[in-house]
Amino acid sequence: MTTRNVTCAVLATAVLGAQLPALASTIHDYDRTNNSGKFNVYLRTVHIDTRIENELIEDNFGGFPFGDRLGGTALGLVADYNSGYWRDSIGFDASFYGVAKIDARPEDRDLFDDTSGTNKGFAKLGQANLKFRRGGENWTAVLQTGRGRFDAGTVSTLDTRAVPGSLQGARAQLAIDGLDIGPLPGVLNIDGAYFNRVSPRDREDFEKILSNSGEQIDDIKTFGIGYDAKLFALRYARGVAADFNKNTSYGVTLRAPIGKRGGAIFESIYYDMRSDGDVWQRDWAVGDAGFDDKATWLNLNLGLQVDSWSLGLSYSKTKAELTNGQLGYAYFDHGDNVDGRMDAWTRSGNDFNNDGEETWQVAGKYDFKNASLGGLSLDGFNVMALFKRGEFDATNPFTRTSTSIQESQAEYRLNYRFEEKDYQGLSVGVIYTRYWINEDFVALVSAQPNNVVNGKELRVYMDYAF
Repeated sequence: MTTRNVTCAVLATAVLGAQLPALASTIHDYDRTNNSGKFNVYLRTVHIDTRIENELIEDNFGGFPFGDRLGGTALGLVADYNSGYWRDSIGFDASFYGVAKIDARPEDRDLFDDTSGTNKGFAKLGQANLKFRRGGENWTAVLQTGRGRFDAGTVSTLDTRAVPGSLQGARAQLAIDGLDIGPLPGVLNIDGAYFNRVSPRDREDFEKILSNSGEQIDDIKTFGIGYDAKLFALRYARGVAADFNKNTSYGVTLRAPIGKRGGAIFESIYYDMRSDGDVWQRDWAVGDAGFDDKATWLNLNLGLQVDSWSLGLSYSKTKAELTNGQLGYAYFDHGDNVDGRMDAWTRSGNDFNNDGEETWQVAGKYDFKNASLGGLSLDGFNVMALFKRGEFDATNPFTRTSTSIQESQAEYRLNYRFEEKDYQGLSVGVIYTRYWINEDFVALVSAQPNNVVNGKELRVYMDYAF
C-alpha cells in the first residue's frame, strides 16, 4: 500500500473514532461555538417528561415527596458572538442566555432555577472572555480568561438543557503537529485550566463551587495531555478540587479501516477517583459522599462502522466502596454544580456505576445520508437504539442479606437536521428511555437514589439557528 493510500485510510478512521462514542455518551451534540467572527442566535425548545415508580416507597412512605411525574417545558435563547483575532493575537467571546418557563413540575429536571423553591426563568451573560493566540510553523497556543464554555482536563460544560452551563476562570491549550510516526500524522495536545466559579445550566448566578452537602470548594485545577496518530491515540487527564477530590483518567484508542466502506475502533478508558481533604470527609459524615476514599471505573468499547451502519459494544466495571451504610458509586464530578468530563460509552441516562457493578451495553445507529422520502432529503437524519444491563450486590435493609441486583435500560433516539433551503438551521431530537431494576429497596440504600428508580422518560429538543 502506498503512503497516500495509508493516509486516506487513516483519515477515514479518524472520523469514525470521533463519531462512535456518541452512540452512548452524548444526548445532544449541536455545534454552537465554531463561528469565528460571527454573531449567531439560536432558539431551543426542550420538553422533558419523566414518570417514576417504586412500589416499596409508595406503600411505605406515601410516594415521592416531589410526585411521580418530573420535568417541564422550556424555551431557551443563546446569542453568541465569537470574534476573530485582531492582529492574529487577541479576540473576545460573549454570549447571552435566556430561559423562559412554559410548563414545570416541582422537580423540573434541571430546566429552571429552583433554588428559591419555585421554578422560574432566568437570563444571564453566559460568556465574556478574552482570548489570546500565538503560533508558529508547527504549533498553536491559545489562552482564554473570564467566563466561558470550557472543556479541559477532567472538567466539562454540558449543553443538554435549554442553555449551556458556564465556568469562570482561565483555560490554556497547546497543539503541536508534525510529531509523525512514519506515515502516521502525529499531533500532541496539552490543555490546562483553573476555575473558581460556576454557573449551572439551570440558573443565572455565577456561584461558588459547592460539594454535595453544600460545603464551599475554593477552586479546581485540571490538565490533560493527548497524542493522536490517527491509527491510535493516548490521553491522560487529572483534576483536583481543593480539599475535596482528585480524579484521573487514562485513555487508549485503536482505529483500523475496513476496506473503503468503514472502520473499527477499540477504546479503553480507566478512571481513578479519590477523596482529597476535609470537604470530602464532611460530605462522607453526613451521607453525601459517593465512596470512602477511592473508586475506579473501567470502560472497554468496540465500535464498527460500515456504510451507514454503526454498531457499538461496551463493558464496564466499577469499584466504589462506601462504609457509611449506603451503596457507593463512582463519583466523577468535582462538585455538586460542576460536571466532570466522562467519556465512558456506558454513560447514558443512568450511569450504571454502582459499587461492584459489571455492565454490558450494545448500541446501533443508522444514518439516512443520500436517502429521500417523497422528495424530501433525509440527509442529516439518523436513528439509534441502545440496551444495557448491569449486575451488582446490595444489602436488603429489611432482611440484612446480600441480594443480587439487576438493572436494565433501553433507549431510542432520533435526530434530524434539515438541510433544505427553506428549513435550513432547524434540527429536531427525540429521546425515549425506559429504565427498570429488579429490587425496589435499592433506592433506600443507594448514595444516588434518583438513579435507581423504575421509570420512563421522553425528551424532545428542537433547535433553530438564525
